[in-house]
Amino acid sequence: MLDVKLKLRPGHTAERAWSGPSTLRQLVWNVTYACNFSCAVCFTDAGRRRDDELDTDEAKRLIARAREAGVRDIIISGGEPFARPDMPALLAEMAAQGISARIATNGSLLTGQLVRQLRAETLVSSFQISIDTLDRSRYAALHGCRPEMLDAALQAARAIKAAGFHTTISSRLTPATLPDLPQLIDLARSEGWETLTIHVPVRTRRVRDAGGADEDPLALLEPVFEHFLAGDHWLVETYIPWAALHPTLRRLGERVRVVHRGCSAGRDRLTVSPSGMLSPCVCLDVPAAYLGNVRDHELSAIFASTALDDTFRRPSGDGVCAGCSLYASCGGGCRAAAFARTGSLRGEDASCPVRRARALSNRDVPGSG
Repeated sequence: MLDVKLKLRPGHTAERAWSGPSTLRQLVWNVTYACNFSCAVCFTDAGRRRDDELDTDEAKRLIARAREAGVRDIIISGGEPFARPDMPALLAEMAAQGISARIATNGSLLTGQLVRQLRAETLVSSFQISIDTLDRSRYAALHGCRPEMLDAALQAARAIKAAGFHTTISSRLTPATLPDLPQLIDLARSEGWETLTIHVPVRTRRVRDAGGADEDPLALLEPVFEHFLAGDHWLVETYIPWAALHPTLRRLGERVRVVHRGCSAGRDRLTVSPSGMLSPCVCLDVPAAYLGNVRDHELSAIFASTALDDTFRRPSGDGVCAGCSLYASCGGGCRAAAFARTGSLRGEDASCPVRRARALSNRDVPGSG
C-alpha cells in the first residue's frame, strides 16, 4: 500500500535518506492467507488457508534466520494473523529471539485475555486495526462480514489501548470510505488512539470499488487534511516515494510537520508470503516479483541479489524515469504501482505527480495530442 499516516499524538518518527544504501532491517510477514473476512481491497487476495503455508516449525526457523540476518522488527499481517492458532507461540518465539512485532489485524479474533497475554509474553509494540468506516452497513460491504463485526473491531482497539499498546486504526481509501475519514479522526482523538493510517490501494491483487485508477488520491484527501489540522494533532508521515513532490503535501508542509518516509521495499525490507516466497514489497505477492523461498534461501543472500538491486534500488538503470532531474527525490516511484498499470516491474509509475503535471501540460499545448 501507499500510506499516509495522520499522527494525532506524539510518539516515534524518523527522517532519513530512505533511498540510500541500507542493511536488511525489517520483514513484513504475511503469516497466512486465511481470513474470516472478504475485503473488497486486499493486497494478498486472502480468504482460505493454502496447503503450502509455512508450518509452525518452518515459521520458527524463519524467525531464527531473520535474527541471524540482523532483522530486529517484523510487521505481521495476513490474511488475518490470528486465524493461525500458533500465532501467540510464534510471537513469543520472536520475543525470545529479541525481535519486536507490529501487527495488522481486523481485530475480530482478539480478546481481552489474548491482548493481555501478548503484553506479558511478547515484544509486540503496536497494533493496527482495520476499521475503514463507522457506518455499519458500509463496514460490512467493505469487509465482507456481518455489520456487528464493526463493534468487535472497535472493542479490540479499545482493549489494545487499555493494555498500553500503540494503537493505530486504518482505512483503505475508496469512494465509500473517503467521506467517513473525518469521523475516524474524531473518534481516534476521543479514544486516545495515536494514528489513523490511510491506505491508497495499489491494484496488484484484489481491488473492487476503489475508484478510478487515474484519480489523484492525495488531492482527494485535502478536506481530510483540513479536518486533521482543525483539532489536536502532531504530524503527518507518508510512505509514498513521490509524496514530497506532490503539491498538496507541499502546501500541507507549510502548516504542519510532514515526514516523508519514502519506500522501504527492497531497500531495508523484504516481504515473506504465507508460503515462504520472498518479494520486495507487500503489494507484490505475484510470481514476477518473487526472489526465492525462505525454505531454500538465506535472507541475507536474497537481500544482496543483483535482481533486487537493479529493479528496486536503481530502476533508472532500466530506463525508469531516465533524464528526470527529480529522480533522486523519488527513486523512480512505486514499482508495485508501475506493475499494476503496465504488467512490468520496470514500467513507469503513472501516479507520479511530476508525470501527471507534464501530461496535463502536453494536453494543453496545441497540436500535442
